[in-house]
Amino acid sequence: MKISVVIPVYRVEWYLDRCMASLVAQTYSDWEAILVDDGSPDRCPELCDAWAVRDGRVRVVHRENGGLGMARNSGIEAAAGEYLLFLDPDDYCEPELMNRLAVAAEEQGADLILGGHTLVDAKGRKRSQIPPEQRVFQGPEEMRELLIHTVGSPPEDPLDFRYSMTVCGRLYRRSVVEAGGLWFVSERRLISEDLIFNLDFLERADSAAVISDASYCYCTNSGSLSKRHRADRFEQDLTLFRAVRERLERYPEGEWRLCLDRLLISRARFDIMQEADYHDLENPAYPLLKKTEEILRTPELRDALADYPWRRLPRMQAVFTWCMKRRMPRTMLALIRLKRRFL
Repeated sequence: MKISVVIPVYRVEWYLDRCMASLVAQTYSDWEAILVDDGSPDRCPELCDAWAVRDGRVRVVHRENGGLGMARNSGIEAAAGEYLLFLDPDDYCEPELMNRLAVAAEEQGADLILGGHTLVDAKGRKRSQIPPEQRVFQGPEEMRELLIHTVGSPPEDPLDFRYSMTVCGRLYRRSVVEAGGLWFVSERRLISEDLIFNLDFLERADSAAVISDASYCYCTNSGSLSKRHRADRFEQDLTLFRAVRERLERYPEGEWRLCLDRLLISRARFDIMQEADYHDLENPAYPLLKKTEEILRTPELRDALADYPWRRLPRMQAVFTWCMKRRMPRTMLALIRLKRRFL
């Protein structure tokens, strides 16, 4: 069973060799890798070509810059394997990742195989996030449950997402992608092209298997807040929220409303924390309070908070969500600073 590994490459010359070394070290050998050079202006094009010379399973596609989603689409077009696996070039995987995914695919015959991942910070510290249970989803009702819990978790869950929205480190049956005409949208249009791809795939897939594995290592690489900060991030998150809601509206609202609300609430919480970090650590002149108040006034967020059962959330999230509901930006910012200092 051949696996096609799709790796979009752009300005990652410091990480690409680590990623590729982890790939060729896999204990599973029946794979091909498609390195998609997305018009990278650094040494990435020559590094990609060098890996193709070094290992015959590696192919390179050179293209003009179009963004992450478009580069992945080029990789899908070039793929020949039964399953697709997406790997980001600044991440890496443990040697058993593909073997564990392939064993599950062969045993279950599922269209999608997914596990968890390990978060690796800039200091090399690791923290694993694994799905709550091993499980096989089959049939329309169970696949709809998986789809909805990819959008967000019920209030009682400790994490905002029961199943991560990333496409990396999973196996996708290529025939489902081709039959459904599935492509990644540009991240320049939607801030999370991964979530949209997953929802569109799950709508068309017949089955999925969840495994307890965290062999995919997602790296949060160092970089200044000024480079990572986006003043329009919440506006982008609202655009994503609307695209997700459009896909969910074909199902009974009672099944998905709380999960969609948690998606927006968690995005707002994250964005306000990012705004506070940028103001406090990089740019004290940034209008933090005004920006926070603008986020809290957003009609979609007010609607999500109106009847949301915030008391059922984990304790710290519940307190923060209550402050959001009551429009208490100064209290929220004080909580963020206390958490940064003591946790």
